[in-house]
Amino acid sequence: MQKLEERQLLSKVAREASIVANRENRALGLPIQIVEDGYVIEKFADGSKRTIKKLEKVKSKVRLKKGSVLCLKQKG
Repeated sequence: MQKLEERQLLSKVAREASIVANRENRALGLPIQIVEDGYVIEKFADGSKRTIKKLEKVKSKVRLKKGSVLCLKQKG
């Protein structure tokens, strides 16, 4: 149960940090980039938007099964 609580706390902290960063950027007149409906969008402080690019889904070449263990060590 502790792992779930840690993930929930991390998610909450990340969400709050994003909200603060967005407010700061708006106050400073800086644009932010978001993903919306499969596109990378740049939102400006005046409320206008600009589409940067369309995101494409990439199918992974790696097949993972439930219970697979991932090693994150670098080779070599």
